[in-house]
Amino acid sequence: MSLDLNQATSEDIRERAAIDRSVRWPVLFFFTSAAAWLAVATLLGAVSGLKLSLPRLWESCPAMNYGRLFPMHMIALVYGWAMQAGLGVMIWLMARLTRNELKNSVTIIVAGHIWNFGVSIAMLAVWFGFGRSMPWLDFPAWIAPILFVGYLMTTLWLVPMFKARRAGEVYISEMFLLGAAVWFPWIFATSVLLVGDDGSAVMSAGTNGWYMANLIFLWFVPIGLASAYYLIPKIAGRPVYSYPLAKIGFWSLIILAPWTGFNRFIGGPFPAWIPAISGAATILLLVSVLATAINFWKTVKGDSKAKLWENSPTLRFTMFGALMFVMYGVLGALSSYFSFSKVLQFSHFVIGLDTLAVYGVFSMMIFGAIYYIVPRVTGCEWPSGKMIRTHFWFSTYGIGTVVLTMLLGGFAQAGQMNQWDSSFILSVEVGNRWVVGRIIAWLLITFSNLGFFYQLALMFFGRGRRTAGATLMPESAH
Repeated sequence: MSLDLNQATSEDIRERAAIDRSVRWPVLFFFTSAAAWLAVATLLGAVSGLKLSLPRLWESCPAMNYGRLFPMHMIALVYGWAMQAGLGVMIWLMARLTRNELKNSVTIIVAGHIWNFGVSIAMLAVWFGFGRSMPWLDFPAWIAPILFVGYLMTTLWLVPMFKARRAGEVYISEMFLLGAAVWFPWIFATSVLLVGDDGSAVMSAGTNGWYMANLIFLWFVPIGLASAYYLIPKIAGRPVYSYPLAKIGFWSLIILAPWTGFNRFIGGPFPAWIPAISGAATILLLVSVLATAINFWKTVKGDSKAKLWENSPTLRFTMFGALMFVMYGVLGALSSYFSFSKVLQFSHFVIGLDTLAVYGVFSMMIFGAIYYIVPRVTGCEWPSGKMIRTHFWFSTYGIGTVVLTMLLGGFAQAGQMNQWDSSFILSVEVGNRWVVGRIIAWLLITFSNLGFFYQLALMFFGRGRRTAGATLMPESAH
């Protein structure tokens, strides 16, 4: 199934098999639940784009307004798909890294049901008009404790697993996982308490921006990087190029990320130093981005004995996500300059940047992890390399189209808004021309995931290929 199994002793193989059996059902539960929510999210992405492009469509039905469809799309994408897929990866990775079997699988599955219940109620609340117009926190505040309890019941067991790990140096992946596990309750609880209907609208908006930035940099990015730091050396058959470089990436991320978020409001109704410091922190995060990118590239560079990039689904998805991480870091840094932000901050550019973080960076890395993990917990291989290849290319074209159209559309929209003698509605019309690309992109992404859903269902029911050979992606593959 992988290079590391060929190099492991028989005792190591038995130990890993026992660990994989212990985490099988919680991991598969989170992966399949996440995949179902991803189907909902991608369809809502296309439908909300259609509504934005054709405002008169369904105009007599409030439930089909863009102001409800788009928040539902983001709730399904962030909390339904991304966070559940991340939790599944966290459980498997922590068990493997600490070499501990999971003892609380039933509790974690119950926690997963609580989480899904919270996401479902959040979706319905927004659909029926109880949203708060706060991106990623649009659901009513009383739903937050449900999600909070579900999360704690899932991640609470990671701490004793880490404490029971074998003596030795702490792996960089463990540092990222443990950090993400404890950071989310902090940023989530803080944001829910400060973003309220009775508080200051200005500070609520600022806190909302802080929450989105920190959810990206202190949860999505750490889990994606933990997965990449584990999987890339495994597949390349060599250790991480530089552990000091990895630690520079880690510490610069956790020191600088909590200062980000307020740069979304440069020139807004805040003391000037707040968005200025936030923008500076976002720019300095390029240190973490570049350190990580160099480490990944040096780890896989020069391996000519196997066409790893061409053959391995895990490596292709993971490295593409790493490339998108660099792009996100550069675009985030540029948007933190006043000359850029004053033009783009109220345009489609911001939506494109957020989508790049959730789908282009995090989701692509997590797809790579899922393609590696599922065969190990199910005992069978993915049925079709061609379907995996289709999933990769349509996902790549899809997220590329989303980002490109939203970024270019943002520039076009912003340019029109800056014409002081022009009607504001013209900027809306100019921006909406680019929304057509967004609709097409989400349809591409929806199609890309059909084969993924189908194969994941087969693997869930143990209908994969019964072979020791890994599923590869060349034209000659199955």
